[in-house]
Amino acid sequence: MTAHIAPAVSRGRPRDLELRDLVLSSAARQLETVGFAAMTMEGIVADTGVAKRTLYRWWPSKASVVGEAILAGFIPVPDNQIERTEDLWADLSVWLHQAAISVRGPYGEVLRAATAISAADATLGDSMSAGFAAPARSNLLERFRMGVADGQLLEEADFEAVVDVLMAMVLFIGVNRQDTGRIEAVLSIIRSGISA
Repeated sequence: MTAHIAPAVSRGRPRDLELRDLVLSSAARQLETVGFAAMTMEGIVADTGVAKRTLYRWWPSKASVVGEAILAGFIPVPDNQIERTEDLWADLSVWLHQAAISVRGPYGEVLRAATAISAADATLGDSMSAGFAAPARSNLLERFRMGVADGQLLEEADFEAVVDVLMAMVLFIGVNRQDTGRIEAVLSIIRSGISA
């Protein structure tokens, strides 16, 4: 999945696309090697040779650089599609465990960066959510619709709220680097509330 967002700042000369790619590639490397908290705009300047003034003219903060790098596909985001077997609860369990593995690996740093970016810049956070959280939400909601059609789930259940809980659990595991031991217990509680 890749998405595109507009340049962080539109004043001045148009951005050189080669230079843009160089900066976004550098941001991706730094995110992977040192993490969001430790990476700096100065590190990107040192890595790329881009003038500091140019870097800040195009991106006002490291959050804006990393946000664009994520949305432009320089930082890979796993495409974790939910299975569609006859067993809805097994499908959800597999999805949650795969998501947990992703967030405890290299993607966890992306998730932690996205959380920090969203807190610092609501507009960029909304763009990031639309770029890669929305597809996962849509995928889960479609699986729940199938569960209703199959007679496994209550039609009147608040599936948006269920998705919120599942996404929050993935976020919690990723941000806090927790293990996956509570996944089945959470699914059991959800199941008791929405099963037909």
